[in-house]
Amino acid sequence: MLPRQNLTFNIFMDSYFSNIPLFIVLRELNIGACRTARQNTTRFPKELKIYKGDKLDWNTLSAVVVDEKVFAILWMDNGPVTMMSTIHEIVGDPSFITRNRRRPRETSTNAKSVRAAFGGNPCADLLIPKIIDDYNHNMNGVDISD
Repeated sequence: MLPRQNLTFNIFMDSYFSNIPLFIVLRELNIGACRTARQNTTRFPKELKIYKGDKLDWNTLSAVVVDEKVFAILWMDNGPVTMMSTIHEIVGDPSFITRNRRRPRETSTNAKSVRAAFGGNPCADLLIPKIIDDYNHNMNGVDISD
């Protein structure tokens, strides 16, 4: 038995050693979790898988709820970003946040689509999903050395 089972924790992690079954167990233990996800993760929704040659517009956002407990998303930034969470949603104003973002380089995967949002400016205030922002601000070194 966990010594502090009555407390709620939120864990931010990278894509190694975690999957949807683990997130379901963590949620049942009242532990929130958020992570980057690999598309080949156990039980990752096939509706969110991107195949080579697939093109999506910048800021495209799709989501699937798995077993009413785990939220999986696909967000198109400079490239596809897949995430899983038991502590986020994508409905309504609190699900998005405005952040000042730098224009991507010409060589980024989705440069043409993304650069349109910036016009000629090197930076722009853009609306991004809160799950992405929370992960970026709470990972505390996770994924830094990858």
